[in-house]
Amino acid sequence: MKAIMYHYVRQAKPELPHFRYLDVANFEKQLDYFEAEFGFVSRDDWDSFVTGASQTVPTGVVLTFDDAMSCHFDFVYPILKKRNLWGIFYVPTGPYETGTLLDVHRIHLLTGAIQGQALFDYLDGIVSTDMIPFAKRDDFAQATYSSQTNYPGVAEFKRLLNYFVDETLKSDLINTVARHFDYQFSSDFYVAPDNIKTMSEHGMIIGSHTQDHPVMSKLTFAEQVHQLQASFDYLDAICNLPHRTFCHPYGGFHSFDDNTVTILNDMNVLYSFNVQSRDITLNDRSAFKHALPRYDCNEFAHGAAS
Repeated sequence: MKAIMYHYVRQAKPELPHFRYLDVANFEKQLDYFEAEFGFVSRDDWDSFVTGASQTVPTGVVLTFDDAMSCHFDFVYPILKKRNLWGIFYVPTGPYETGTLLDVHRIHLLTGAIQGQALFDYLDGIVSTDMIPFAKRDDFAQATYSSQTNYPGVAEFKRLLNYFVDETLKSDLINTVARHFDYQFSSDFYVAPDNIKTMSEHGMIIGSHTQDHPVMSKLTFAEQVHQLQASFDYLDAICNLPHRTFCHPYGGFHSFDDNTVTILNDMNVLYSFNVQSRDITLNDRSAFKHALPRYDCNEFAHGAAS
């Protein structure tokens, strides 16, 4: 059984000439490819597998979508409905409570609008070594963005902000970069709460992607508890969750720690997705239920970013 991870599935926007996304037409082609090569796991078979009701691993593909971006409702959801498919949609809930974009998405928009090397060169010039206190930065340097194909400077820009700088400084640094390049962030970015409810009511699984999409391994135990509890509280209030499921922000074993797994178990989260290029096995359900592997869509035919 293969789980596939998607982020942006959309059409081109001229105001974002450097933006990386999966074109809607290629998404449909990839679904055709998956249907021909592997088939899709039914919702009933998935539920039986993750709850332990079945002792066999279903054959086929499970579709997952991260970050609750508006394109998921505008493009992905209608396509899935048309094909009688279902998917798992992971929602970072902070923007619904604050009305602002998450830092991770403001970074995406900057790198979509402005040449990556220019962004990194400017940021590198204003970040000092005392802004990079985290002890695991050497690990992050080797483990992050290794599977992505980015324009020059983009991976370095994203890595410096998402992993290296102190979390308390990140938002202000993004603001400084945006002002320097005279860039204004869009406001209509996420799936509306009523549309999340609609998706849930029509067979889609809704899961937590934390409140603010942090690198969880950079947070204290209490901070991780808050990120997860606040997220599930919000989702419980707007839709009926058939079970609790979670997806690690950024993904990879460097992005979470033993505290994360302990908290997920304490909160009765049934399963969580990591990022790892291999199939899901029966052993994963019993031994690694909070690190289920997912392939990136770009590892398969028609999945290359535009």
